[in-house]
Amino acid sequence: MNPLVVLLNHFYLTLDAPTYGVIAESAFLRTQFAPNEIRTTHRTDRSYTGLYFYGEKTYFEFFDVTTETNRHIGDSAIAFGLEQKGATGSLLELWPDATRLTITRPSENNQVNWFEMLIPSGFSLESPIAVWSMEYMPSFLQEWKKTLGRSWESEGTIARAAVLERYSSLIPSIEKPILKNIIGITVWVDSLIYEAFVQFSHDFGYSMTDTENGFSFTDADGVKYRISLSDGDLHGITEVEFDVNDVPGQRKWSFGNSTLTFNEEKTAVWQFRR
Repeated sequence: MNPLVVLLNHFYLTLDAPTYGVIAESAFLRTQFAPNEIRTTHRTDRSYTGLYFYGEKTYFEFFDVTTETNRHIGDSAIAFGLEQKGATGSLLELWPDATRLTITRPSENNQVNWFEMLIPSGFSLESPIAVWSMEYMPSFLQEWKKTLGRSWESEGTIARAAVLERYSSLIPSIEKPILKNIIGITVWVDSLIYEAFVQFSHDFGYSMTDTENGFSFTDADGVKYRISLSDGDLHGITEVEFDVNDVPGQRKWSFGNSTLTFNEEKTAVWQFRR
């Protein structure tokens, strides 16, 4: 196998109810920004409801703290993506104490294999800052809500872009989405999780750069992860950067305790306040 390449699949962030509500009701976000849906996912191990925004290769989801009652405001996750078949096994060699799971998703009449998940030691899906890797199953797009005539289906692709294309094909379309992809995430963590991310950067072969509050590393797709050490209650994702296809006439948008700002160079920054 080629050297292990670890990328971003998606992130999630838990919001206060008013902020979640404003985002969910925004005509701009729901009809111009990106393909999106409010979805309840039923897996064999858990069910959850979130608001999803899909880019070309990466996506993100928001949770409402009042409906996802096992979460707290600021609780976040970073899901790393693997696009090499069998890469989960390679990563397991670096994370020998990790928990390996096969996650399924309901199709028309049955559960189909969705992705392989690897949760590193010290983390769980209930952690305030959750981390895992995911490698889509080669059979997933062939078995789940399949659309005929796609050449990549017969190849058993596990590419993030192919999966997101399928997701987007099943919801109301947006003619010219503004969102392209996530290119940066800032997350505040405690000392134990901080050290875990230091190890992740080494495991993935990504160089660390010192920052004012911690360090950053950049993956092979150019996504920058800014890991900031919290000395108090601040935790979770506070800022996300995007590549965008276009810049709307209105450059700055406020959504509850968050602000989305577009820049001339076709990037955008979404900041979240606690």
